[in-house]
Amino acid sequence: MQFLRFDSLSCIPNLRHAVTTRGGANGPYDALNLAYHVGDDAARVTENRRAVAEILGYDAARLVAAQQVHGSKVEFIFQEGRGAFDWDSAVPDCDALIVQAPRVPILIQVADCAPILLVDPKNHVLAVVHAGWRGAVANIASQTLAKMQSAFGTSAGDVLVGIGPTLCVFCFEIGEEVAQAARATAPDAVLLGDESRQKPNLDLRLLLRRDLEDWGVLPQNIEVMPHCPRCANGLLFSHRGQNGTAGRFGLVAWWEA
Repeated sequence: MQFLRFDSLSCIPNLRHAVTTRGGANGPYDALNLAYHVGDDAARVTENRRAVAEILGYDAARLVAAQQVHGSKVEFIFQEGRGAFDWDSAVPDCDALIVQAPRVPILIQVADCAPILLVDPKNHVLAVVHAGWRGAVANIASQTLAKMQSAFGTSAGDVLVGIGPTLCVFCFEIGEEVAQAARATAPDAVLLGDESRQKPNLDLRLLLRRDLEDWGVLPQNIEVMPHCPRCANGLLFSHRGQNGTAGRFGLVAWWEA
């Protein structure tokens, strides 16, 4: 079982995190789908979640997941075990989770969108964020940081960020309506079409970086993984690369103490 990690975040005391992978499988959900809502067998998803927890060293029953909707709603997590082994009990209509308590792992699931880890080591607060183009243009990353600031006193200069695997600019074709929305935050994140590319393309990584930096996060404190799920479909699930039938890989993070 292979995991990806952010080098810059791995040295933070008591912080644990990992990005899961697909496991080199050929089927739409094999071999490590973590999502209950995509058509996979629920018992197999539970088995996968338990296996990940055992290897990474957290209690699978304490996991908190969200019913992600490509929105900008952010929730503080005070109760463990929400959506650990099913869809119905997960945090509803939510795309970002914030936790301060120890040993409460929080999970975001993706298959092209960006999973983001926000860490305030000074105040012992972390958040996981799901950001596709809708979340990015709604500034979900900086909105999450603003809630961390309001509740825990998070300062932009203390924040460390990891942006996980997401579609590269060449794989992220968009329509003009999306392009217009993205230009409001980062005009240079939209690449115009040419003879070989009729529609514009979106640099989601740049769009997210601009949102974070505008909020005050230091550029050197943002680490971006280079992996594109569609380009590396043997390693990561990709909704676009698998024609809409795909499992989900996850970003899970927690405080060990």
